[in-house]
Amino acid sequence: MPIRMVDDPESKDQSDDNNNQGSNNGGGFSGGGGGGLLAFLPLLLSLFKGKRIFLLILLAGAAYFFFLRGNNSGVVTNIAQKLFSASGYNFSPQQFNKASVYEGLEDDNNKNPLPEAVSLLKYAPKRGNQGQQGSCVAWSSAYAAQTIAIAAATGENPDSIAFSPSYLYNQIRLDNCEGSYVQKAMETMQANGGVPLSEYPYSDHDCDRTPNSTEIKEGKQNSIHGFTRLTDGDNISEISIRAIKEHLAKDAPVVIGMMVGNSFMQSMMGQDLWTPQADDDPSNGGGHAMCVIGYDDRKYGGAFQIMNSWGSEWGNNGIAWVRYSDFKNYVKEAYGVDPLPKLSEVANKPLECTIGLVNNDTKKYIPLKISGSSFFETPDGITKGTRFKIEIKNATPCYIYLFGQETSGESYVLFPYTGKHSPYCGITGYRLFPRAQSLMADSIGNKDLMAIVVSKDSLDYNSLNNAINQSSQSNYAAKVYDALQNVINSSVQFTNTGDGTIYFKAASNDKKVVASIVAIDKQ
Repeated sequence: MPIRMVDDPESKDQSDDNNNQGSNNGGGFSGGGGGGLLAFLPLLLSLFKGKRIFLLILLAGAAYFFFLRGNNSGVVTNIAQKLFSASGYNFSPQQFNKASVYEGLEDDNNKNPLPEAVSLLKYAPKRGNQGQQGSCVAWSSAYAAQTIAIAAATGENPDSIAFSPSYLYNQIRLDNCEGSYVQKAMETMQANGGVPLSEYPYSDHDCDRTPNSTEIKEGKQNSIHGFTRLTDGDNISEISIRAIKEHLAKDAPVVIGMMVGNSFMQSMMGQDLWTPQADDDPSNGGGHAMCVIGYDDRKYGGAFQIMNSWGSEWGNNGIAWVRYSDFKNYVKEAYGVDPLPKLSEVANKPLECTIGLVNNDTKKYIPLKISGSSFFETPDGITKGTRFKIEIKNATPCYIYLFGQETSGESYVLFPYTGKHSPYCGITGYRLFPRAQSLMADSIGNKDLMAIVVSKDSLDYNSLNNAINQSSQSNYAAKVYDALQNVINSSVQFTNTGDGTIYFKAASNDKKVVASIVAIDKQ
């Protein structure tokens, strides 16, 4: 194919200077007679009521038996893992890998400055307690994240609109009510939305009552726009600190699945900062889902603000801070909820973008010159084999799609380059993509054609590509416009910027798509 998608050479992630800041794990298990477990017995009793108290008694009895025969810190870790499993978070790499990858903003503080500190606490409902039910995924996703996102967009009182954990959990819980996956929670909030807690009360004794058709119909009116996983590219093992900050800075909360140990329980009563101890093994701890509601680059050397679901006694009124370094070490997955438009914004905000091609080697724009109403060329041409990326600066949330023309004349999809990569640019600003890949002008022929399609609404890009190929028009540009004829805004005025990029601002109407063609001359 004329324009190829190629992988970038591997490079160490330096997306955030604060990634390696924070505390070193310290301290240790004090040992002796099971004291490590008994230290957080009061909190465990509050979590394991009713039928589940027998599980607690059984495990505590086993711990006491072993400790009588000598100190064994490994037993504490193993027991803590079993106890935490009742919190309800289940980690599955396969589930996490299903989520679309967030294409982050350009890591350039001049182009995309981030505040030193952000907190969404004012949009958060009062802290609740999941009790004995393993429903932390639903509490962090529906009660916390969904409530915060809508309260931030509408200005409503979060306690008045707080969403029901049971409405969500009862749709996604695993067999025997033993937890759930965050990916399933996100999918369900997008498909079936949520209903207020006041209309669907929470019970930690019942997970069998599933929402009826009337409740689902009401819930769909509160569906989230979407979500993405916040990783460094397609690597599910690398949570992106920068991506989480970008979401929080746009009033978009983040749901995480985190591996935690003994020190996260009773030791955190009334504490503002979680400091992991030596026996808090991130590879052998228990799983728990929570909601990230803020960050502060100055606090504790740089830390995230976390909202829990263990009542107001835990942390500081149910809230605690986790240093960036500890966060990277213990968090297994992170999902960003798409930000919602503010009611104060004009509903028919114009679609406005600046688009450029950035040479990988020079880090400068490849100059583009307008030669038609929406047709651009490279007047100086580029060397065959040149690698480049697309830079988009969008002032309006939108979707970005790229198509190319094969040597045979057929159209193909350039971006999204896999089904895992999200074309949605809901976090506005400068975006340089693909993040871990580049476009390359190959050695075939002397000219490549590429279509850049920007839309306010999501498009079925595979169907659109098929429509381009089925068009009877005589050239590639005409085929693209023909395939988009029912949705394209034909009254857009394109211009060149001083540095050779494309700029347009389309007045909002029922036509929500803007398309341009770029011809790349190769030497």
